[in-house]
Amino acid sequence: MNKDSEKKQEQPSYGFIGVLFEATSVVITSIVMIAVVFTFGFRMVGVDGTSMNNTLATGDWLLVTPYYSEPKYGDIVISTKITQNEGSLVKRVIGTEGDEVNIDDAENVYVNGVLLDDASYTLKGGQRGDRTYPVTVPEDCVMLMGDNRVVSWDSRYEAIGFIEKEYLLGKAQLRLSKDWNIYSNFHDEASGEAARAAKTAAGQPAE
Repeated sequence: MNKDSEKKQEQPSYGFIGVLFEATSVVITSIVMIAVVFTFGFRMVGVDGTSMNNTLATGDWLLVTPYYSEPKYGDIVISTKITQNEGSLVKRVIGTEGDEVNIDDAENVYVNGVLLDDASYTLKGGQRGDRTYPVTVPEDCVMLMGDNRVVSWDSRYEAIGFIEKEYLLGKAQLRLSKDWNIYSNFHDEASGEAARAAKTAAGQPAE
């Protein structure tokens, strides 16, 4: 018997049952890995409504990761808190705990006395909500507002209120538009500079 014949005899024959078992193992392993990633890593969240126009639109999908650090100004977040007439919310963080937020009659937003340069991404329309300004964001809470200020139902209204951080599902990292384009820029640089200046004015570390 030659060496080739010996090698063929040494190779095990799994048969149909063996192949089926191996394929099933691969599928189960893949399902478990996907479940772990989506539980502890990221989630896909659909957008429905106009409150975040023009940044987000109905039909968009957001890749959301849980928070491993504190939320900050400019983050687009998903709140799971059930509020009056509202379920989950997709909004932008305007203030974090200790921030003083003021909105004047012209819809200008100030955080700790510093005007936010948010004109590049917001749609304004004379809506200040039903609050009396200025307001201070309570401990372990954030103040959320939609980019479409005309129609957004958000923390400017007592019925929504400030959102406790425990209700934040996470932060949007990527947007998959309904025309299958991927975007990651949710944050205007000028607004970021204004927010950092506001933190500094309040004696908080700028990020």
